Amino acid sequence: MFQDCYILDTVTSGIFVWIGKHCTKDEKVEAMKLAQKFLATNNYPVWTKIQRIVEDGEPSAFKQYFSGWREAEDQIGLGRVFTLEQIAASMPEPDFDPSSLHAGKLRSLAKSGGKAFGFMPDDGSGNVEIFRIENFELTPVDPATYGMFFGGDSYVIKYTYEKNGRQNYVIYFWQGQDSTQDERTASAVHTVQMDSKLGGRAVQVRVTQGHEPRHFLRIFKGKMVVFLGGKASGFRNLRDHDTYDADGTRLFQVRGTCPDDVRAVQVREVPSSLNSDDVFILETPNASYLWIGKGANDEEKEMAQTAVHLLDPVHAPITVNEGDEPSEFWSSLGGEGEYKKGYDGRGRPLLVPRLFHCHVSPAGKLQVEEITHFKQEDLDEDDVMVLDSGDEIYVWFGNKASEDERQMGLKMAEEYLKSDPTDRSHELTPIFTLKQGDEPVSFTSLFPSWNASLWESLPSYEDMKNKVAAENATIRTE
Repeated sequence: MFQDCYILDTVTSGIFVWIGKHCTKDEKVEAMKLAQKFLATNNYPVWTKIQRIVEDGEPSAFKQYFSGWREAEDQIGLGRVFTLEQIAASMPEPDFDPSSLHAGKLRSLAKSGGKAFGFMPDDGSGNVEIFRIENFELTPVDPATYGMFFGGDSYVIKYTYEKNGRQNYVIYFWQGQDSTQDERTASAVHTVQMDSKLGGRAVQVRVTQGHEPRHFLRIFKGKMVVFLGGKASGFRNLRDHDTYDADGTRLFQVRGTCPDDVRAVQVREVPSSLNSDDVFILETPNASYLWIGKGANDEEKEMAQTAVHLLDPVHAPITVNEGDEPSEFWSSLGGEGEYKKGYDGRGRPLLVPRLFHCHVSPAGKLQVEEITHFKQEDLDEDDVMVLDSGDEIYVWFGNKASEDERQMGLKMAEEYLKSDPTDRSHELTPIFTLKQGDEPVSFTSLFPSWNASLWESLPSYEDMKNKVAAENATIRTE
């Protein structure tokens, strides 16, 4: 590949000519000639842009057309590279040392640190209220079971915290991978209604199982457990629900990077569920096993000790290293079998942030315009803006945006993800809904500079209209 040249046709944004680092001079010249012929053969306009790029110098505009792209080891998340200082800011521990983030730690954060890494409004110690969707209505969850979720259900989590002398809100709506479409829709509807009761001041965050933002994980302080199946009425403890295995055998995958973000997720109790890169807890009627994969790091091993006592407070865990499993271990999983031997940590394209201006035309149609080299002043308080950070999507509502614009803006964000040529999924990518004046740091940091008082100093539409009218009145007509 290093000795080759390639042409990438984006269909709508011109073509790229990729030059391998070991290509000869003649090959490089011929590649550009072929690009010109390609335009003619496909009847493309003569003004179609042809961009020449060289290996290892690919811009993000090129990388975004590939579902997988290997990058440097220091990448965290899908499309944003965070500096050590930014990562430290997302770690609320006051004595956190950024220099401790060696390559192994960065890899652990990428695998188990949670999504939306930059969204950390506080340390997760605020007030929590959890509701489950039941018959399309909100049913309060017993506080004694906070942190226990079921993959067959959807939930609404109201999080309240204090900052700068005022109460702030984040409303997460968590959607289990096996919850119905009706339940997922109901969770979104109730989130909007809950936000309305709070005066529209909450940050709304859609969360799908297995793709929880880092802040969401920290709320539960290492006691988050996700079970297979649906929630039983009257659920009181870890073994009192509809989907508890009748034979008393359960398998949990444990992931985490610190005591506050560790979580256990129930998986099918079969060998193929195992992975050499992780730690698993196998609970049987007579014993509990702590299975340590060869690729598991020290933090994961330590976190698993906490999780195993949470899941099975009765039996002392039996530690089993990969490759030294007793026959009882395999028989509980239905016999020895094949499983994944490591974490698929392939890099993904580093996407530059993109800002889109959304507004409804007089004809009632949504019009979308991308703003390049954007700054804070480009946020129009009369409309809706969609900001793609590369790792998550922000839908920003200006204070004067209409209800139609808000609904269409949200729909545009989902359609935008559906058409994304990378391997991002619109079902799995976190979508944040923000209000003007309540922007989190993860949003404001994407702008060259941020002035929280900007809109207070800007003249209103009425002020500008009156100023223009006054100036027009001074113009003398000849």
